[in-house]
Amino acid sequence: MTSPSHEHVHDNQISNIDIDAFRGLDTLNFMDFTNNPLEYIEPGTFQNLSRLEYLNLVNVQLANLEPDTFQGITSLKGLSTDDYRLCCLFDETDLCSIASSNFLDSCSRLMPNTILRVTLWVIGWGALIGNTIVLVFRCRTDHSVSAKTQGLFISNLAIADFLMGIYMIIIASADVYYGDYFYLFAEQWRGSVTCKVAGFIAVLSSETSVFVLAIITIDRVLSVMFPFGKLKFRATSARVGVALIWTIAVVVSIVPLIVSSYISGFYGLSDVCVGLPLNVESTETGELVYNYERRVWEYLKYETTKRPSWVYSIAIFLGVNFLIFILILLSYVVIFVHVRKSARSVANPASGSGSSDRAREVKLATRMSIIVLTDFFCWMPVIIMGILSQTGAVTLPVSLYAWSIVFILPINASINPYLYTFIAICGGSKTRSTSSPTQKTRFSTAVSETRA
Repeated sequence: MTSPSHEHVHDNQISNIDIDAFRGLDTLNFMDFTNNPLEYIEPGTFQNLSRLEYLNLVNVQLANLEPDTFQGITSLKGLSTDDYRLCCLFDETDLCSIASSNFLDSCSRLMPNTILRVTLWVIGWGALIGNTIVLVFRCRTDHSVSAKTQGLFISNLAIADFLMGIYMIIIASADVYYGDYFYLFAEQWRGSVTCKVAGFIAVLSSETSVFVLAIITIDRVLSVMFPFGKLKFRATSARVGVALIWTIAVVVSIVPLIVSSYISGFYGLSDVCVGLPLNVESTETGELVYNYERRVWEYLKYETTKRPSWVYSIAIFLGVNFLIFILILLSYVVIFVHVRKSARSVANPASGSGSSDRAREVKLATRMSIIVLTDFFCWMPVIIMGILSQTGAVTLPVSLYAWSIVFILPINASINPYLYTFIAICGGSKTRSTSSPTQKTRFSTAVSETRA
């Protein structure tokens, strides 16, 4: 200590500071702990240091921080640190100099605002309850060959969407558990087993849902284009297809867990445990320089190198999902065009059924549009934002991860039960009671395939 008001203990081997370390030194206004393997500071250590104005904590290893670790420091004017969490704790400090930063650094909760917190719980439970109802309903419906095939696909879609509900409940529970001080434990959370399991469930759910929607679309195309042909899914081929989908989805989801010891964790690329390609990882080169006038350490950057956060994330969310969306979009266009041509080719002008046929075409087009639009709003925002961020066109805020997993990723998980099952329950009996035999011949295949 060079004077009663200064404490210099930099470049020592201090690993812990207990509560009595500064007893009787209440006149200190400057402390420097730079370059110490400091792991823990006992809460209450700074209780009597109300005059402390400058604190340097650069190149320390504070793994465990509590909300009251620095309780008692009330007059701080300058803080030097390479741990953004300290700037969060001293948010009213005039100057907080961060030696290094990360795009995930944030002083907010896991879910930054009340809207996200409430919506996360509502959509999570909605996905769980809605898809449970779908599974129960599918077990009690028609057991014909075609119904079994469609039911198998939609039941597996419901299972995949049910998993998304589990993921959302896990994230919502973590938000409640950590509360306003989530930023103190963010790094531990991203590396925890719970976060990795949640991320695995989310990717498994998302990709299985994507693949099942693709196979449902292919099944509908085959049923409409070749209604009496043999080129369609039977019970055995449907089971094989579903088994293959789950196998691929499990492999895609588990690869990041296997290689996480060699490559930066895919499930640790965000606080919500899913490595959406919304940011570009940057590497900075520079040096620490002490500013004697401001009495803080400052980091002078020489060069910043940016690269994709992980190519795997880009391949899955920007590559595979985009191609499958294009497949679904083109398939429903083909279905609509084919059904319209078929209806007109068998139309009888004398029967006066033209207006009825047009109404059915509009209804069919509307249902197909809803299916395509839900897929669009579920996948395309992530794809578009990913492309913009990876090309450097925009820099997206870290809070966008929270908004994405609440309002974008679970869209299909919440809407699919209504789109593929509940509408069928409401519309099936009405179609059977109002359609004439001729009208059924023209439209029953397409409408039932679109609604089932």
